[in-house]
Amino acid sequence: MLHFIWQHRLFRKEGLRTVDGESVEVLTPGRPNEHDGPDFLGAQVRIGGVVWAGAVEVHLRSSDWYAHGHYEDPRYEAVVLHVVTEHDEEVRRSNGTVVPEVVLTWDETLTGRFEALMQSRSWVACAGDLHRLDPFVVRHALGRILVERLEYHAARILSDLEETSRDWEEVLYRHLARGFGLKANAQPFYLTARSLPLRYLARHRDNLLQVEALLFGQAGMLEERIFGDEYYERLKIEYRHLRKKFSLEPVAEHMWQRMRMRPSAFPAVRLAEFARFVHREENIFSHIIANPRLKELEPLFHVTADGYWEEHFDLNKPSKKQRKSFGKEAFYLVLINIVIPFYFIYGRINDLPAYRERALEMLEELPAERNAVVRRWAEAGITADNAFYSQALIHLKNEYCNRRRCLECPLGQRLLMRQGEM
Repeated sequence: MLHFIWQHRLFRKEGLRTVDGESVEVLTPGRPNEHDGPDFLGAQVRIGGVVWAGAVEVHLRSSDWYAHGHYEDPRYEAVVLHVVTEHDEEVRRSNGTVVPEVVLTWDETLTGRFEALMQSRSWVACAGDLHRLDPFVVRHALGRILVERLEYHAARILSDLEETSRDWEEVLYRHLARGFGLKANAQPFYLTARSLPLRYLARHRDNLLQVEALLFGQAGMLEERIFGDEYYERLKIEYRHLRKKFSLEPVAEHMWQRMRMRPSAFPAVRLAEFARFVHREENIFSHIIANPRLKELEPLFHVTADGYWEEHFDLNKPSKKQRKSFGKEAFYLVLINIVIPFYFIYGRINDLPAYRERALEMLEELPAERNAVVRRWAEAGITADNAFYSQALIHLKNEYCNRRRCLECPLGQRLLMRQGEM
């Protein structure tokens, strides 16, 4: 709370003085330090008529300076002001010089508003106050959060790029697998693809049965039973040979989720669709990067699990005949969560602004996701016109509201500052 008050200058400014009685004027509070060291860097303060530039450290009490060991840390020699709520001890730098200190005060309604947010039991803490915000302010804040969402996706992509020495084709394959798993089975799908390099599949791409055998085998789904139907037995024979050939180790079968999901989304059906996607599409990354348009991308994902899968939702479990295709809604989710973040990070790494801009444009072209989070935001008064805003709202709920990060949330900050500014 004290960090927030200092950063946004919500303290009482009139008559601000150091504990030694010198006048203090805050020219700039500095920028929050995301690494080790003082809390704020690049601050400028006028103390007794002299302008000082450097770092600012924030504590509840003066003695915390010593409790945290700053007195013997050379990094804190750059601190030009110590900000506290209670002065209980003079503080000195590691070189023995005294650090100027100021005790901040502020309007207590700000504290009350913050405590109310922290104690709220609403779906989101500020649900009752959102109507106070200008819709333009809300949209602008959601734009910032959407970029943060893309960066969140990009972090996972960057990690895999580092692991694979920037093999974009391999990394996209892994993440497309995650996309085919949708939310429930994203992780086991990803781990299956990670355990089965694309180059192994590529060597057998012209044989669908072998592609299926590799994927189902690595998914641990060919270890469930000793005997099965004819198709299952053929997969096992193929996988036994290919597993030995490539020295493969499957993932644990128990990771797959089947409860409370539509049969058409069962992991075996999705794996069969992904097998056909890999079997049909060569140089996937090149195709996708070269075609950042919905009408060019959609045909790539027109995949139908035919043959055996027309009468099965799972291995060895016959069912009524039904067409099973990777539908438009699933395609949109893969675009939103996989393909668009790839455009975004590809543009950033290669200094191609057009790809970053196209990523944002595509989100604006796609319909908003239909899920409980988006519906609840609509009930609270914030609607999503398209995927740009639904993605922002999902990230806002997951990363800020659920974690009570109201002081870091652009909407929470606006609500607090409306109440607390003087």
